[in-house]
Amino acid sequence: MVRSRRAGATLVELMLALVIMMVVMGAAVSFFRVQARAAETGAGRLEALQSLRAVQSLIDRELRLAGGITGQPVIVYADAMALSFNVDLVTRTSGDRSAVYYNPDADSLSANSWEPAQATTLPGSVRSYPTASYLDDGGNRSPAETVTFFLLPDASTSRADAYSLFRRVNDRDSTVVARNLIVPSDSSFFRYWRTDASGVLSAVASASLPLYWDNASGVTDSLRVVDLRISTWFRDGRANRDVIRTMTSSVKLLNAGLLRLETCGVEPLPARSPAAALITDADGAPVSVRVSWTPSLEEGGGERDVALYFIQRRPSAGGSWTILSNHPATGAGSYTFDDQPPVSGSWQYAVVAQDCSPANSTPALTATVVVP
Repeated sequence: MVRSRRAGATLVELMLALVIMMVVMGAAVSFFRVQARAAETGAGRLEALQSLRAVQSLIDRELRLAGGITGQPVIVYADAMALSFNVDLVTRTSGDRSAVYYNPDADSLSANSWEPAQATTLPGSVRSYPTASYLDDGGNRSPAETVTFFLLPDASTSRADAYSLFRRVNDRDSTVVARNLIVPSDSSFFRYWRTDASGVLSAVASASLPLYWDNASGVTDSLRVVDLRISTWFRDGRANRDVIRTMTSSVKLLNAGLLRLETCGVEPLPARSPAAALITDADGAPVSVRVSWTPSLEEGGGERDVALYFIQRRPSAGGSWTILSNHPATGAGSYTFDDQPPVSGSWQYAVVAQDCSPANSTPALTATVVVP
């Protein structure tokens, strides 16, 4: 009888198959690990980009509408890591077309101008705001609230350059807008541009910050553009390192220097008590000519239609007037303007009030100032 032999694998063949299977499995695991890291990196990159766009869009949308309300400054406080401005975003009044959003359930203390009774320190500053009640051109409480964006160190990460962005309306509770924002120690989140006497934009030096609405120089009234430098980070799993993404944008203050007035009448009454004085340094060298005045009686009363003042200069012997600067009417008790650097000669200055027509008052003249 012949016995049949059953085919089978030898030990060597089994070992070889096992080795091949391990090589294939190792390659597959490595491939999937690379793909997982790539997917994680891609998701982190997309999340970082979406975060940057959301922050930029929110600040741009609200800041672009700032101002336009009689008596209220457009920019209240400007610093490298904080910005406060007045804007009519939310109303509780049906049919109010001056606001952007209608919300009948909105907090009444965050849908109108900030009242002095609730005044508190501006975030990151030493100044309390507001110091006065703001009224519109009809004598009613202004509907524009004060919005503040500010950054604080982000405690959720160990990075020393990581910050969280907060938003606050008037003195209400702050809300978190974004976390994991990066601001290097040699940089800033907000940067500012202002117009000079000739209307040319120039950058505000970081050493000049912070700026406040009540600065004697009135610099906040001349701010026209705010730059945003927004950075965040995500983890690149393939390179095993943090990657920083940055977005920059510029926001134009569309209402800067413009007041939303409903009526205009005859030409406004002139500014009062105009004066000009030569300012010198410790060595007696001329620094500037400071022009000061008190508001027209029609800025806070009467027709309440004074929109701005413009300052002029001419030689004391006579001649043509040169317009030096426009100064928005902000409801202040007094105003000043520094003509700098001063030009040698004998000069006379004038302040002219302008309403929303626009119609100009008669010039309010200062005494002669001699600049050596």
